[in-house]
Formats: sequence, structure tokens, C-alpha cells
Amino acid sequence: MSLEKVNVLGVELDHKLDRDGFRHLGTALGGDIGAARIGAGLYEADAGLPIWPYHYHHGVEEWLYVLDGAPVLREPAGERTLSRGDLVCFPSGHVGAHTVKGPGRFVIFSAGRRPSMSVYPDSDKASGPEGILLRSSAVDYWHGEGTAGPSEPVEIRREPKTSPPQPVVNALTVGDAPLGPLLGAERLDAIVLELDPGADSEPYHYVHGREEWLLVLAGTPTLRHAQGEDRLEPGDLVCFPDGPAGAHHVRNRSDSVVRALCLSTTDLPANAFYPETGQWLIRNGLGADDVVTVS
Repeated sequence: MSLEKVNVLGVELDHKLDRDGFRHLGTALGGDIGAARIGAGLYEADAGLPIWPYHYHHGVEEWLYVLDGAPVLREPAGERTLSRGDLVCFPSGHVGAHTVKGPGRFVIFSAGRRPSMSVYPDSDKASGPEGILLRSSAVDYWHGEGTAGPSEPVEIRREPKTSPPQPVVNALTVGDAPLGPLLGAERLDAIVLELDPGADSEPYHYVHGREEWLLVLAGTPTLRHAQGEDRLEPGDLVCFPDGPAGAHHVRNRSDSVVRALCLSTTDLPANAFYPETGQWLIRNGLGADDVVTVS
């Protein structure tokens, strides 16, 4: 069985939106690499045109990674131009409100509860599994139930007009610190793996309770995985699922530096197993000490 991977620099963009001033080319990525906990969409945007309406989600966190170009991010604090390698988090709730204009190509990763609820402040709409509704149509919980007749409209508590800008980290220059805390994230975390020629990553292992993704930013790493070995190229994106099927180890057998973005969910407990030593690393919860055991 071969490794499921997709190259975000060359994959065909099979979805097109061009409606009411919103335009993009794109494709979904998670299903192509066997993902279950993290989703992703790849977008290519034209200059000056947003890819979709300004919005935020309840229960879902998104991260944007800029592959190329100079996309313009709109957020509650206003607009700003992003650069190649920039990474920004859109948290659940109104603080994560956003849309993006081109020019550029970028990936948006997501994790959280599905189905989710989305809010569109510009048009005062909310959407969920049953469709899209105007927020002004909200009614009291008991409206029309039992002996209760129609009630007066409910006053909606709307999001503030502005909030501080979200932090931005550039994955092409940042060190090896966890990125989630730097970005204000909760549902996803990441670290940039940098390997000199001949260097290795963490020993061959897999994790129960989390899903991990790897995006090659530079160089040609060799990936050992549950089906064998593959040499990866810049732009290659792979998923390491929960459990033994997600076993992996990265080595740099080339003559140049390898740099990769390693993204993961933050579910707890999360138990990592190292087959070659029989060692377990058990993380039971926030604030709890890691436990190391040998099977």
C-alpha cells in the first residue's frame, strides 16, 4: 500500500467559485490523504477579490498558511497583507472572524466540532446544518411551544466591531518552539521541524488520541511510515492518523537543510508508542506530568 500524499504546489484545483464578487479556485485536501480529525482546503485567489464572505465559526478553529503571493487578510482589527510562509490562527468565536483576498495561494487547516455554526457579520446571518438564517429572526426559546404564543423579537448580542489583530508567525524563519501558544490556538498545535543533512526527527512512533500532518516547506526529507519509505518534495502534504497506521519518522539524507511544518490536534489523553524501544509516552491532561513506561 503506497503513501497517501498530495503536493499543494501542483495539485489540480477542482472547485471554482465566482459569484457576487467572491472568487477562488480551490480543492479539499483532507480526504486525499486519509485524514479524519483535521480538515484542509487549498485556495488560489485573485487580487482584490475575497474568496468568500467575512465570517467566523463556533466550535471550529482554522489556521491559514501562505504558500505564495501576498494575500490580504481582513479580520476584526482591519486589513493587512500576509507574506509567503506566514501562519495565522482564527479561533472559534468572533475573534476569529476573517476573509482573504488575493493575490496568492494558501492552505486553510481546520479542527473542531462538526457540524459547526458559522456567523456572517456583514449580512447579519448565521448558518448551520439546517441552512442559513437571518439573525434578526431569532425568537424566544418558548416561542410557539405549549401554550406560549408568539413572542417579541429577541435582542441578539452581536460581536464587537473590532478586536486586536491575531498574531502571525512565519514558518520559514521561526525556531522550534510550539506554535499554538504563539498563535493563540487551542484545537491545533504545530512545530517547525528543521533537519541538517544526516539528521533525524523524533524516533519512529505513533500516537493514540491525535492526528498529525506534515507539510514539507524546503528540502527533500525521507519519510519512514507504516507502508515503507518515501522521499518527499517541497509542497508534499501527508497525514499520520491516530494509531499504528500513523507511525512515522523523518530523516534528512540529502545535502541541504530540510524544513517542515508538523501540525497536530491537541486532544488529550494522547499516548505515543515507540515500537523499536517498546516505550510509551503518556500525556493524560493539561498540567499533568508526562508518564514514561515500557511495554
